[in-house]
Parts: sequence; C-alpha cells; structure tokens
Amino acid sequence: MRTRELANFRGLRGRRRADRMNLNWVMPAEGRIMGDVVAPSGTDSFGQIERRGVEAIPAAERHGRPRDLAFLWAGAFVNYASLFTASLLTTYYGLGVWDGLVATVIGTVTAALILGLLSNTGPRSGLPQIIFTRSIFGLRGSYAGAALTLFLAVGWFAVDCVIAAQAGAQLVGGGGRALTFGLVVVIAIVSVAVAVYGHQTISVLERYGAIAFAALSGALFVFLAPQFHWGQGPTIAGTDYPGAFVLGAMTCFALVASWFPFASDYSRYLPASSAARSVSFWPAAGVVLPMVLLGIFGLLLPTIDTGLAAQQGVLAVVSAYAPPWVAAPFFVFVVLGEIWANYLDVYTAGLVLLAMGVKLQRWQSALGCGILGSALAAYAVLVSDFHIAYEDFLILTYLWAPAWAAVVLLSFFVFERRVRPGVAVGAWFAGTIASLAFVNYDNLFGNIVAGPAFFNHGLIAGLHGADLSGVVSVAVAALSYAAMRRVSAT
Repeated sequence: MRTRELANFRGLRGRRRADRMNLNWVMPAEGRIMGDVVAPSGTDSFGQIERRGVEAIPAAERHGRPRDLAFLWAGAFVNYASLFTASLLTTYYGLGVWDGLVATVIGTVTAALILGLLSNTGPRSGLPQIIFTRSIFGLRGSYAGAALTLFLAVGWFAVDCVIAAQAGAQLVGGGGRALTFGLVVVIAIVSVAVAVYGHQTISVLERYGAIAFAALSGALFVFLAPQFHWGQGPTIAGTDYPGAFVLGAMTCFALVASWFPFASDYSRYLPASSAARSVSFWPAAGVVLPMVLLGIFGLLLPTIDTGLAAQQGVLAVVSAYAPPWVAAPFFVFVVLGEIWANYLDVYTAGLVLLAMGVKLQRWQSALGCGILGSALAAYAVLVSDFHIAYEDFLILTYLWAPAWAAVVLLSFFVFERRVRPGVAVGAWFAGTIASLAFVNYDNLFGNIVAGPAFFNHGLIAGLHGADLSGVVSVAVAALSYAAMRRVSAT
C-alpha cells in the first residue's frame, strides 16, 4: 500500500501517527510474503468455497466493518463452553455466585482486550495471525507458534465435539458411550463441511446461530430462576480463598487466551482503513458480553443441586429440573453452538497447516485437521472425568499464548524498529519458561499423581493454590523483549 494511502487511515493523523502505529506491517497484495507468492483472486461470500489461503487479502476483496467482528466472536462464545467454564468456579473451585462473577469478569475482560488488540494485525496486513508473526519471530520461529496453534485448534475441536455429543446424549435420555461416539462423528462431519466453505459462510452462521442460542438460554434462565440460590456464598474460606479466586479468574482468562493465535484470521478481510480503536473494541465486546451473561447462568445452575452438578455436570441439572419442552430445544442448541464454535477451530487449523508449509489447499487442510480432531474427540469420550480433562486443557493451552501475544503486541504497537527474530523468540521463550514455575500442577495432575510430587509445590502452597503462570509469562516476556531489544541495538 502506498505511503500517501497510509496517511488516510480513519482515526489516524498523518504519516507520523501511522509510523507510531506500525502501519508498515501493511504489505502489497501483489508482492511476496516471506517467501509465499500471493495466490490468484479468491471469493468470500455465503455458500461459496473460499479460495484464499494464507496470502494477503487484496484491497479489492476487503469488506465489512469492525463491528461485524462483535457478532463473529459472540458466536464463538455464545455456547455451552462459556457457561460450563464459569460453572467450574462454583462447582469445583468453591467460589460463590457473586464473587465468582467478579472473577469471571476480571479474567474475561483482560483476555478479551488482548484479543481485540491482536485483531488489528488483520486489517493492516491482510494476513492470518501466524503468517503475520513471521515478520516478528522469523520463518522458523513462526513454525513453533503454528504448531502450538494447531494443537489449540485441534484440541478445541475435540472438546467441542465431546460437549456437543454429551448434550445430544442428554437430549435422548442419557445414552451410552456408543451413542455419544456416534454423535461425535456426526457433529465432526457437519463442522468440517461448513468450515470448508470459509470465512463469510462462518460469519453468517455464527451471527444467526448465536442469536437463536442466546434466546433459548434466556428462556431457560427465566424458567429456572426461582430455583437458583442467588445468594450462595463461597464454600472455601481463609487463606485458601484468594488462591481459589485467582484460579477462577485465570481459568476464564485461559478460555479467551486460547483464541489469541486466531485473532487476525477473522479480521483480515476488513478494509485496511478500519479504525484501530474500533477493531480493538468490537471483538472484545463480542467476547465479554456473552461470557458475562452465560457466566452468571453457569455460576447459578450448580446452586440448584450442587451434588448432581459435581457428579454429572450442569447439563444433568438442566435435565432434572427443567421440563422437556424447555430443556430439549436448549440441548439442541448446545449441540449447534459447539458446531459453530468448531467452524472457527477447523478453519484456523487449515490456515495453520498452510503456514507450516503443508502443500494442500485450505479446504483440504481443514478436512485433515477435522479428521484428526474427530479422532481425539472419539478418544475423549472414554475419559472418565471430562470436567478435569477440560480444566487441564484450558490451563495448559494458555501457558505459551500470553507471552507470545505480549511480544506480538509490543512489536506492532510500540516498537517501530524491527530486530532480529531471535530477540522476539528469546523473549517469548523466557516468558514461557518463567511461567512454568507458577503453574498449579497439583490442580492439573492431582488426579494422576498423588502427593506433593511437583518441584514448585512449596511455592504454590505459599500462594494457596493460585496459578499466576499467565500473568508471569506476560510480564517476563514484555520486560525481556524490551531489554533484549535495547541490548541488541548497542
């Protein structure tokens, strides 16, 4: 894009401001992108197979407004996974309803703001998130992020398939493993089929599907409201309470943070002139609103029958305490909600494989990742305690993402001069390594390894179970990046 065109970005004032905002990340659609030749023109409309892969989206194909991102991200979070994540705080962590809501809000808002800021790299470059980071971490450094993002995408696909299958089993009266496995296969096929079509098809289905699920959740909430124990307080007290509160906030943070490497995959079709403030705000709003509303629902549901929720989950509570004419449509849309969340998983997984140099068309990559995710989901059906497995997945997946995001955002918004990729990779690595000392491994693997068997048991005991790994990784990565940049400049 020409320099005089950069100066016309909405919300920016002149070339100096453009430089400060690092708009030199914008790359010409006709050129090369770190060795990738820009592909022929693609299509992005409902019902059409998207032909664009990891190349930059040309200006002629850019469309939409930043507020469209709110609907897309709301669609990703208006589903049972958001409700279920919040329910962990009252069911397993010992928090009450209202302090649990505060923890949910703190964790969600913090991560959603980071996601919104990362979304700016899409309109400025037209690139998927992992391809964009080649300019920061280098080609080889970006492969590490791509591999970890592939793990996130495939893992989330498996989680969403299992949740949807369990909801389907509840719909038909509980079912068994054979029925649940069959539902996993059906749900996986539908998810991959739509992800093959691409960005615009996903956007349309996300928007209208989210509205339908939100309406049904609201109806169920109103019906069950008289049975909620609105004033239920925490069951954990004393010096252990702060640790439980931090762990709850970090669990909600982790849910959103696991989407960090996906951010620009869904904003790169926006015009390059999109205002940075709007591109930051609307994805954050699309995440926070459903997480808060479904979060309060998830916090309150276990209060109806704490024992049942702890043993079988909150879906079982809905089955037991709501009449079929209310519960059945809700379960249907739990299934659909996880399917449209899977659209994003499979779509990004396909892009990531392309970014790793796998010579497949994007839809073929999406299909392959869907098959792998389906296999993992089928295996997860055999897990005896899915709630613990899900919690472990959340915490483990965000260990690297916050440090990675800190380096990307500093490179994009703060530091104008680029440095050797080794500096960025070193800062990311330092933040991730430092965070490992603050992981609550007892909480993650206590069901597998008994007793104080982990090297940081004393530290975590002193913190009363608080898992500060995400906060530490961001702080160390940011400070290391700033320090190493200064040293490399001398």
